[in-house]
Amino acid sequence: MKQVLSMIKIEVYKIVRSYIPFFILAFYCFLIFIHIQDKTWEVFLNNTFFLYSTVIGLMGFSILSSWAFGREYQDGTYKDILSLPISRTKLVCSKFLALELCFIATTLIAIGMTFALGSCFSLTGFDLFLAGSVVKRLFIATLYNISLSFLFPFIASIARSILAPVSISFGALITAVVFGSQPVGPYIPWSIPGIYLSNPQLINLAGKLSISVVVFIGIYGTILWWNYADQK
Repeated sequence: MKQVLSMIKIEVYKIVRSYIPFFILAFYCFLIFIHIQDKTWEVFLNNTFFLYSTVIGLMGFSILSSWAFGREYQDGTYKDILSLPISRTKLVCSKFLALELCFIATTLIAIGMTFALGSCFSLTGFDLFLAGSVVKRLFIATLYNISLSFLFPFIASIARSILAPVSISFGALITAVVFGSQPVGPYIPWSIPGIYLSNPQLINLAGKLSISVVVFIGIYGTILWWNYADQK
């Protein structure tokens, strides 16, 4: 357990030093200002959190997940990591846990930014119950986004680069936008976070199972790849 905690601490440090979470938050800040003309808190929160869930949650999280694993190949540090006295499974799990912690921290900061900037826009109709309800939906949608982002380390490991999974993340965003308003949307994993944020009642068991399949493939596929694939 001590080894895993040490690895998580190292991975979190590497993620923070990459400045990618800061770039993600800066881009989200830009997205917030797109809705500076919104008149009420309800409209403002729904619009900004929807952008966070779809753009940041799908692409931002996927890019960071891809970088956390793909950089080890591109920087040539992969073999050095495997030489450490810790199992490959623990290495992979430590990376996933570090990513999850960073995603949650990024979301908390983003929520604080949203309310801080919203208070500067002279919005009307603030309701604590409404704000709490929207924030709760965002957290659940964020958990869906985190789960979906775990597929991209597997793709990065197979491709041994960052470019391939990042390119696929653009396809995931397009898929979410195209199918999000369609009847089949609740069954498409990448459309589910945005749909849940807008209308949670539309998400059924089949949709949740589709996300579970993506999580299973991403996590166990990455573990198996790091343990058994030929390393050249």
